[in-house]
Amino acid sequence: MQSVMPAAVSAIAATLMEGEEPGAGGSAVDLRQVWAQITDPRDRRGRRHSLVVILALVQAAVVSGATTFAAIKHWAGAVPQHVLAGVGARQDPRTGLYQAPHPDTVCRVLERVDAAEVDAAYARHRSAQLAGVHDVGELIPMTVDGKTQRGTAEGRRRARHRMGVMLAEDGITVAQLDVDGKSNEITAFIPLLDQIPDLKNVVISADMMHTQREHAAYLHRRGAYFVLPVGGNQPGLFDRLDALAWREVPIGWTTYDRGHGRQEIRTIQVRPAPKNTRFPHVKQVFLIERRFLDLAGEHLSSQAVLGITSLSAAQAGPRRLAELARGEWPIENRDHYVRDVTLGEDRCRVRTGAFPSILAVMRSHAITAYTRPGDTVLDPDCGAGTVLTEALRSGRHAIGLTGQPRWWPVARANITAAKYDGATPDGMVLNHSPASAATRPAACSRR
Repeated sequence: MQSVMPAAVSAIAATLMEGEEPGAGGSAVDLRQVWAQITDPRDRRGRRHSLVVILALVQAAVVSGATTFAAIKHWAGAVPQHVLAGVGARQDPRTGLYQAPHPDTVCRVLERVDAAEVDAAYARHRSAQLAGVHDVGELIPMTVDGKTQRGTAEGRRRARHRMGVMLAEDGITVAQLDVDGKSNEITAFIPLLDQIPDLKNVVISADMMHTQREHAAYLHRRGAYFVLPVGGNQPGLFDRLDALAWREVPIGWTTYDRGHGRQEIRTIQVRPAPKNTRFPHVKQVFLIERRFLDLAGEHLSSQAVLGITSLSAAQAGPRRLAELARGEWPIENRDHYVRDVTLGEDRCRVRTGAFPSILAVMRSHAITAYTRPGDTVLDPDCGAGTVLTEALRSGRHAIGLTGQPRWWPVARANITAAKYDGATPDGMVLNHSPASAATRPAACSRR
């Protein structure tokens, strides 16, 4: 049976040569220009392979599904000549063949690259793509969250931690940043958003760790807004909001969800911010209550969350605030979950230097650049349907092909389970030999 790698390689080669990315929504900056902004840590003398070529091959390997360093090495060793030519690889003057860098060279170089430069270069690239996409005055929801790269832990050394900011509605990771640990997310908040040139009309949602006066003032200075929960890290603010007469405030919006073997009823009450809020730039405060029931309607549990926003009632009513308050969920489902499960980030044992950070930003780029929510993902040899279920959970439609009858019921059962758990896109498995489809150039298409 043929490998699907040539199809992915062809798609990536076309991307690099034409400077246009599938799913990017139009013309894009050539990725080679992004990599050219990154400082090569090696001495100019003795360089046989440029940093751009090394980064291009690693990014292509990640897009093609290489989840470990061993897989990246294997992938790079099998890259066809036309792809090496497309990324500008070195050509042997005697044989005329294009040469891929040795895997040891790749590892040694990427360990020494400045991870902050890589993050900043990708952030500028993504921000440039998004310029002009939204209408003037339109609110742009973004969510900030951190993720631990568990595979980088070794012995007593803690796993690395990264923060990212994502377009909540489109599932596009805009910027990322290394932090020292979970406790340092607060200090990394402003440097992370500093990577984005224009924050005007952006609405930032995050967990209650980031409900900080300094963060609110920073967002206001940059023309952005916030929707933040209030908890124990702001005890005075929490007590003032909790003491409000919420029973007198009508329910402004109600939603109902069914999935994961339970029912959820979610309500939101919104009122103008009281004068004694003592938190900068707050215009409205809200109470979100969630009731969980089993499928028979029996009560399981309840949860209440207080929150604040700098949006006025004219900018965001109860329904819009309820949507914005859920903004933190997409970065978990569309970026972190896919990086862990589909792209194998937590299983990857690359721990040295900047390499783990570079792989993290490349995985996020693979998700956001080559697929978008609503796209259709085709797996030409779907097996048990793992890729299909991850596509459904991340908002993509999925079609799987398999010529092996033993996998048909397994893949279909996994799709049914994903739908039962709340995935809304369409998924199907077709009885078809994948061999003829493996050489087709597209692994995903616009719906």
